[in-house]
Amino acid sequence: MRDRGARAGTIRRVAIGGLLSLVLVAPCAAHVSPGYSHDSTITTRHPDWMGALRDDVRLSQLSLPGTHDTMSFFGGDAVRTQTLSLPNQLESGIRVLDIRCRHVRFGASSYRFAIVHGATHQNAFFDDVLDAAVNFLKAHPRETVFMRVKEEGDPENIPPGRDFAMTFAQYWDDARWQKVFWQPPPRNGGNPRLDQIRGKIVILRNFPVFSRDPAPPELYGIDYRSLQIQDEFVMNSNWDLYDKWTKVLNHLRAADTGSQNITYMNYLSASRGSFPYFVASGHSNPATGAPRLATGRTTPAFRNTWLDFPRVNCWRMFWTNFCTIAFEGTNILTYDRLPAFRRVGMIMADFPGPGLIDRLVALNARFKR
Repeated sequence: MRDRGARAGTIRRVAIGGLLSLVLVAPCAAHVSPGYSHDSTITTRHPDWMGALRDDVRLSQLSLPGTHDTMSFFGGDAVRTQTLSLPNQLESGIRVLDIRCRHVRFGASSYRFAIVHGATHQNAFFDDVLDAAVNFLKAHPRETVFMRVKEEGDPENIPPGRDFAMTFAQYWDDARWQKVFWQPPPRNGGNPRLDQIRGKIVILRNFPVFSRDPAPPELYGIDYRSLQIQDEFVMNSNWDLYDKWTKVLNHLRAADTGSQNITYMNYLSASRGSFPYFVASGHSNPATGAPRLATGRTTPAFRNTWLDFPRVNCWRMFWTNFCTIAFEGTNILTYDRLPAFRRVGMIMADFPGPGLIDRLVALNARFKR
């Protein structure tokens, strides 16, 4: 899966004053950042942070911690994106969930959504997600949970004429959850005030409603397509990480300077040619305190390359400083930049660290009552 060409220590040839010398790209030391965590226990708690905000604040004005592929715990490093259970995510302050559902049939006429990441089942159903969200909101009734719902994978044993929207409608109408789903008003329901959605699950609908096509934009919560989204998720190798970071940074800036009536969503995640943990951390393995991977490039030869990536293991020879350029993950780079912004929208992360959550929550302090 991941291109393993960037080793922790390699030898590079560097020309100095006409002489060819050998320079060691040294192994990177262990690295811990508040932006990234692969731990399975809570290290920050914000169970009631939205409850402290004014009622008149609109969705588009908020900065919201979220998780990409919220329920992806199984399938190995190529698939896993989270380590905190859903209740623990909510307790820590996460308020935007990314729920991927496979439409499946049980028995003759029972239909459900299995939670998946690609083709990998995650040992959970949509019922479990809703129960966890409802239990949290019962305990914290001034909070709100935003939930992207997306159909993923091929339907399993679904007969002709039965579509995803029909089964979602059954969940929507089920007495166990019906009162907790937020039903928007007929007009202007895409940017609610907090007082309209406290104690509610707000669906970000990312599936077609075939029975009502074209569907009214307010049907089943908020149309996911109405958000301003950055989700460039394909990296062909580790060396595409800086391009991904550039897209994240540009979207952070757009959210900060854009219309206050537009809701922005920014995915820090990517995969395909890299592991999700690497994109988030830049680390050589998933551990919270693992060493960074070296890019294989050094300064001064590449002094103007990947300026936001750290220069490490620096040493001086003659009159020149030589440094290894290390990878840095999108979580960590975002954590470092957040104090420069006033609003960033929904930030969707793999393995978010406590500091990343803390700083996103803190951006909303100006809306406190």
